[in-house]
Amino acid sequence: MTADFPRDRRPSDLNQDLSSGYDPEKESEKSVDRDTEDQRRPFERDRDRILYSREFRRLKDVTQVARAGESYLYHDRLTHSLKVAQVGRRLAELLGEFYEAEFENLENYLDPEVVETASLAHDIGHPPFGHEIEGLLDDKVREKSSEDEEEENCEDTDGDGRDGEERGTNGDQNSVELEESEMQGFEGNAQSFRAVTRLGSHRSGIEGIDLTRATLNAIQKYPWSRAADANTDEDTDDKWGYYPSEEGYFDFARAGTADNRNKVLEAEIMDYADDLTYAIHDVEDFYRSGLLPFDQLLREAGELRNQLPDDFGEDDDIEQHTDLLRSYAESYDMKIHDFGQYIDDDTDVDASIEDVLSFFVELRDFATVVEEFYTPYEGTQSERNLLNEFSSSMISWYLEATEDDPNDREYVELGEHDSDGNPTLDVDPELRQEIEILKQLTFYYVISNPTLRGQQRGQIQVIDELFELLYDEAAPNSVDTSAILEPYRERLSNTDEDDDPARARIVADMISNMTETQAVEMYERMSGARPGSLQDTIMRQ
Repeated sequence: MTADFPRDRRPSDLNQDLSSGYDPEKESEKSVDRDTEDQRRPFERDRDRILYSREFRRLKDVTQVARAGESYLYHDRLTHSLKVAQVGRRLAELLGEFYEAEFENLENYLDPEVVETASLAHDIGHPPFGHEIEGLLDDKVREKSSEDEEEENCEDTDGDGRDGEERGTNGDQNSVELEESEMQGFEGNAQSFRAVTRLGSHRSGIEGIDLTRATLNAIQKYPWSRAADANTDEDTDDKWGYYPSEEGYFDFARAGTADNRNKVLEAEIMDYADDLTYAIHDVEDFYRSGLLPFDQLLREAGELRNQLPDDFGEDDDIEQHTDLLRSYAESYDMKIHDFGQYIDDDTDVDASIEDVLSFFVELRDFATVVEEFYTPYEGTQSERNLLNEFSSSMISWYLEATEDDPNDREYVELGEHDSDGNPTLDVDPELRQEIEILKQLTFYYVISNPTLRGQQRGQIQVIDELFELLYDEAAPNSVDTSAILEPYRERLSNTDEDDDPARARIVADMISNMTETQAVEMYERMSGARPGSLQDTIMRQ
């Protein structure tokens, strides 16, 4: 960041309404007189605001993989976010310590507090029941937004008072031309950004939680719009970071950033911590529950290890033996071979069957993989201790947390990614490949489980019908006598009567701010399946 666009500036510091767009020239002329009575640094205040927000609290009843509340052993979005924050902060501290002398003014790019806050907030907008509902809400919002497509070119379609012709400063208006409905939709990361900038509560007269520029930038795992995503050949899995209605906030967050496409360093660390954390704790969760046969995979890896030459040591190259491993695993119809085949044929992971087999053979020799892991988990005290030790050592390995000399670091380092020499996170491709293999274990053995698929089918039906019920109730001309609760009733009353995109967006806001229990109870009430109590408002908190 430059002096004109300081990292600790907040939207409330500006004399401009970011919901109507962002003017960088006005900011560069402004001098902010800050309140110095608070002993916390601005980034520490950001962290505390997220922790105290309703949007963060609701994550305890939102699915990570298994349905929230199904078992206290399974991670929900809240416990996942807390672990991402811990891992992200520790990695930021490690890198800051190791590279302080190498990068001038590293504190302008890397603050552990910012990484922790972004990690806490990264899932804050995700809807009930997981990723399947993201796709459903995306379809719903686009469908409703397309109903007045012919009129919206000159009308306010974002519910923020802006004309459809106005755009911000990030250049998305020059990308592939999309219909307004196609620019809308729903995406969990974009909803998280909307939650902290527009929907959350902090102080009267201020939109959202009013986080600093650094934190808003660090939340951006995908720093582009849907329109910009459609204009690139990059494989982004159709991910994007903000809606048109939050473009002013996005431009504010990115002001002073050297490259408008790359994630900043703090976002890269948060993203890596996210992948690493759920890769390991999902394996831990579902090995405990018996859904993931981690014990059998390790036993089979031991059999493969026995096929290697007697003098094979840890410094030897296993790649020269991968044909042997694959042939043996295929001949004996091993689960580890079937999983490797799935990786090779049915995923985008850049890994072959041989890579999968080699990974498990090497994992078999990992110091904390002990004999107790070769049998199904039974919950003994010894097993619990050993599993915790294994998880801790794996995370340490993928952070290189045991290194005490920056010159010894080989796999997780800081490098430079632009002409200005700004630091970026460099992770060895082999480490990323291993993390992806661990993540795919959960997809293969748990997410594709017919029981979970059956649950998801029912969850999709609940949210599908709930969206339609709420959308019908959200007609602006009758909202005062509808089942819509505050603050959504007030927001709907401020939209134009025929503004279907704004109406659809507010209904999506309502659903994505529910816990899973609230979503089911609201559906049951509005469908007549279970009316509930007159005194139970379900959502008013």
